[in-house]
Amino acid sequence: MKGFSWWRRFFDMKRCVLCHVSAADGLCEACSGDLKNLRLDSERSCPLCLQFSVTASICGACQKRPPPFEKIWASVYYEPPLSSLLHAFKHQGDMSVLPALVEIMRQHPPSWLDEVEVDAVLAMPLSKSRRIYRGFNQADELAVRLAGIYGWQVLHRNTVFRHPHAPQSTLKRADRQRNVRHAFEVEKSLVKNRKLLLIDDVVTTGATLAELSRILKRAGAQRIFCWSLARAQMKKF
Repeated sequence: MKGFSWWRRFFDMKRCVLCHVSAADGLCEACSGDLKNLRLDSERSCPLCLQFSVTASICGACQKRPPPFEKIWASVYYEPPLSSLLHAFKHQGDMSVLPALVEIMRQHPPSWLDEVEVDAVLAMPLSKSRRIYRGFNQADELAVRLAGIYGWQVLHRNTVFRHPHAPQSTLKRADRQRNVRHAFEVEKSLVKNRKLLLIDDVVTTGATLAELSRILKRAGAQRIFCWSLARAQMKKF
């Protein structure tokens, strides 16, 4: 029975995670084409917050208060069917959808990716309690797969220690920045004078990426860039 289950999971991974036809990378050509409708437009997005911006210029809010990272990007919007795939991966541990999620990022990377020449990538860390509860860190899985494609070094998860905090998704916009203050501790020797690319699964307000970038800069990191699979719209409470 165990052998059958293993073979069934392997068989499923060779099929499209959306329509279940044969697909080597987890997405068939038709579903991959449909997902293009969720892509962010790099020519209409502020490179520092991803809000709408004509000609991709830095928006007024970011000019007044620029974030601690150099640039940020999300490949698609956090909407169905992408949101369903990510939920299955993140909360149900369905690893069969991971190749598809990585392929979505690979097909729509940051326009600046080839220019920045990052020294290493760092996955957004989870607290120890959250990692134990979930069994894995979804950002780790994305970072390792992307690093294999692009040939990047992956910093060990012990590079950053994250203190337990309330999940950002449960908080209002005004509370998110306060929630992540003092959330991170960094091993300085691993980041000093390095250009880093932070990988995350979903970005909403960018507060967590900003706080981590701030701490990394204090620890001596030279430049910080951010790449997330999806961008979620902030809910109104």
